[in-house]
Amino acid sequence: MRVFVALVYLVGGTVFAAEPAPWNYDAYRKAHPEQVCTIGTSQTGKTNYEAALNFRIDGKKAPKNNAQLRAQILEAWRDLLGPSSRNTGPLKARVLEEKEFPKFIRRKVEYEGDPGEPIHAWLFIPKTEKAKRKLPAILCLHQTVRSGKDQTAGVDEIKQELEFGPQLAERGFVTLCPDAICFGERYQVGGSFYCHYGDAVRIYQGNAGRSIMSKMVDDAMRAVDYLQSLPKVDKSKIGCIGHSHGGYGTLFAMAFDPRIKAGVCSCGFTTFRWDPTPARWYRNTALIPRLGGFEGHMQDTPVDFHHLFAAISPRPLFISAALKDSIFPHLGDTDWIRTDVKTVYARAKAADNFELFTFDGGHGFVPEARDRAWTFFDQHLR
Repeated sequence: MRVFVALVYLVGGTVFAAEPAPWNYDAYRKAHPEQVCTIGTSQTGKTNYEAALNFRIDGKKAPKNNAQLRAQILEAWRDLLGPSSRNTGPLKARVLEEKEFPKFIRRKVEYEGDPGEPIHAWLFIPKTEKAKRKLPAILCLHQTVRSGKDQTAGVDEIKQELEFGPQLAERGFVTLCPDAICFGERYQVGGSFYCHYGDAVRIYQGNAGRSIMSKMVDDAMRAVDYLQSLPKVDKSKIGCIGHSHGGYGTLFAMAFDPRIKAGVCSCGFTTFRWDPTPARWYRNTALIPRLGGFEGHMQDTPVDFHHLFAAISPRPLFISAALKDSIFPHLGDTDWIRTDVKTVYARAKAADNFELFTFDGGHGFVPEARDRAWTFFDQHLR
């Protein structure tokens, strides 16, 4: 059964496709009652967080090491996110334009996401004295902003603290700033700003179980494919950074793609058990529709964000979180989360690789967080 209908109308002899209906969670649930998260874990049913080291999927043996822990955590998250449809075919990459700046070369590039789906991105290549030396690279993910990649690239909607692409290129990193699904040149044209997740219509018609978040992870992995294809990039030194929408995008990308060796997340999470508006993930947007199966009883979710952090261990992860964040209020017990996740990193003898920095301010990438993040990347990707 399909609830999304593509209408067609005729104007002046030309056929136009009508704007698809915006995301409607209730219609989705009615059409696809089978799309629910079925895995139960040791966290299920608990209002308080359970220590990540104690995590176990019901019916399975307790993990004995971090590799087994990561596998079980990701299995539970995958059941919540829905399946991956990652494209592993040719990138079909090409350069669309190029411009030279004093410290870097900026290119607009295109590569293939899903089969037949072009993704546009800004690529920054530093000018270095050692032209033959391979460089570390960083994937830069934008926040919820209509212009998408242009903001992280400093091309449009200028917000200096979020211009990750050129700033990190000046520090010697190759950087890639792509459009996320539904933003920039991948925006669903027409409708109000909050209808940008209307692209879910296309995704769910093709695969009812695939979520926008799952698609975002697939796209991030595709971006890493592209970075690793560049002769100037050191394949073993790829990082990821993002603020807000790009912040949680970074977390999920790192969790599912071990090729990302270090990450920075700015203002990108609030735990399900403390979130006053968890509908942000499934009703207001199409990010994680299966989470809606826990509406009114979030304590039954099989995983929470501290498990996601644990799944990234032992790779370096820096998280900046605002204590007065209006977008992600009520982060949860950040002191407990910091201590708990560090125990997972400590078991891998990498306790210093995890940092949860909190500041008394609002939703933003503040100067102290930026300075810490740049130092973090210098330490772990050089």
